Amino acid sequence: MRLLVTFYSVHAALLLEAAGKERGFFCALIPAPRKLSSSCGYAAEVDAEEPERLIKLLRGMNAEWEALWLPGEGGYEALRRNE
Repeated sequence: MRLLVTFYSVHAALLLEAAGKERGFFCALIPAPRKLSSSCGYAAEVDAEEPERLIKLLRGMNAEWEALWLPGEGGYEALRRNE
């Protein structure tokens, strides 16, 4: 399942890219779609079959992530927002 993670900072995006690859996630940084976030300008496209595993990784890294999105035909659906 392809998911999109938006961030508050470029640093957090880079952290996930490195940590994701170490833990076997496909992870690529892409320009963040403007309608989702304008915070740092980057989003991570992640191949994760289990969204909870990805959320656990993000929380364990103390990364300042904004939201986890599921791409679909009509746009993006927010799966989880970092509160």
